[in-house]
Amino acid sequence: MRVNFLKKIRSHVKKRVELMPDSLIEMPNTLDFCKIFTTTSKPVIISEVKFASPSLGRIYPGQLNHVDIASSYINAGAAAVSVLAEPDYFKGSIDFIKDIRAAHPELHILLKDFILSKKQIAQGLLCGANAVLLIVAFLNKDLLKELYDYSLHLGLTPIIEVHDAFELEQALQVSPRVIGINNRNLETLEISLDTSRNLIKHIPDDCFVLCESGIDNAVQIQEMMDIGYDGVLIGSMLMRHENPGVELQKLISELRNES
Repeated sequence: MRVNFLKKIRSHVKKRVELMPDSLIEMPNTLDFCKIFTTTSKPVIISEVKFASPSLGRIYPGQLNHVDIASSYINAGAAAVSVLAEPDYFKGSIDFIKDIRAAHPELHILLKDFILSKKQIAQGLLCGANAVLLIVAFLNKDLLKELYDYSLHLGLTPIIEVHDAFELEQALQVSPRVIGINNRNLETLEISLDTSRNLIKHIPDDCFVLCESGIDNAVQIQEMMDIGYDGVLIGSMLMRHENPGVELQKLISELRNES
């Protein structure tokens, strides 16, 4: 029997939100995350600090900590770093962002979590994120709009994540600057790159678009670039190795050879 993962994780997120203070200082972000798409050589790669996943359990086999991993990504050529802050299924922490920001003041950092509340967004900003993931499948239409506008109010870049045509239609109603196409169905956790192949056809030209999940090699990245993606977000494929940055370096080298 398949378990709806989004329903399963919702209660965990609500408990975390309830423990957060009601008022958090709003200090506007000054780094424009979208610059990674205009100032970085193609393909734009966002590398992820991700120690576990609900489908695979513990992923990372090595001894590096989150700051070491982020540093290795930067040295290898990552345009930005995505950081999992969800603690129960992904073994992440919002403090990871704080630590990485302290080590790399000019780094573009994406807060990757299941966002349900403005408090999570404000907390992410305070810790040093300058972009935040908003998952359409996890939010209703009104909450998506509210959290999107609040992110912009704080100077953050909201990345709207979708998995199918219906979710994409909802996402486009807020006129996003960045859309992420997740090849993973967050209800069943199944992955198919056909999701990215199909949905890219319906993305407006004025949106930056990311391919997320299921990328395992340079050939797949090149295919995504060829069909119109501005960048890719890669986590599990890199984190399966003791030194994720070395694997990213190999991947970028292969891409240069492909082109």
